[in-house]
Amino acid sequence: MTIKEDFSISTKGGNVPRPLRFWKEASICDELLGVIDQVGYTKPSSIQRQAIPIGLQNRDIIGIAQTGSGKTAAFLIPLLEFILKQPKLNEVNCVDGPYALILAPTRELASQIEQETLKFCKPLGFNCVSIIGGHSITEQAFNLRDGAEIIIATPGTHPFSHSI
Repeated sequence: MTIKEDFSISTKGGNVPRPLRFWKEASICDELLGVIDQVGYTKPSSIQRQAIPIGLQNRDIIGIAQTGSGKTAAFLIPLLEFILKQPKLNEVNCVDGPYALILAPTRELASQIEQETLKFCKPLGFNCVSIIGGHSITEQAFNLRDGAEIIIATPGTHPFSHSI
């Protein structure tokens, strides 16, 4: 049996990289590998095994997996590897960010993505800010005052809209 069969991984497309067996097989810097370990990810999940090598090649991917399967980390880890190669945002260049914009269709999903993202961003010293439609513009602008490597956004709901 192959690793794809062992973990029920199916792919379409050309030149698909081989799935990971272990974290150290990925082209991920030691700093990020340390954070992955710190967060408690001992081995990649099925979606992470295949999606991370594709993401590290800066390729498009659509991943389908169950809730709780590690999809957020599957796209976040290659994203963080990319950000680690960019100039560190500081007081002088904070307006050069964000390096990433993650769009979510609902507030709930944006919140879930933010919680997972912060697990990685805090140890790396990255600023992650959520922008939620319908929330206070002043408060959200204040959260962005120091810039952000990652912004997670969702349209939310306008406070004056009504369900019919």
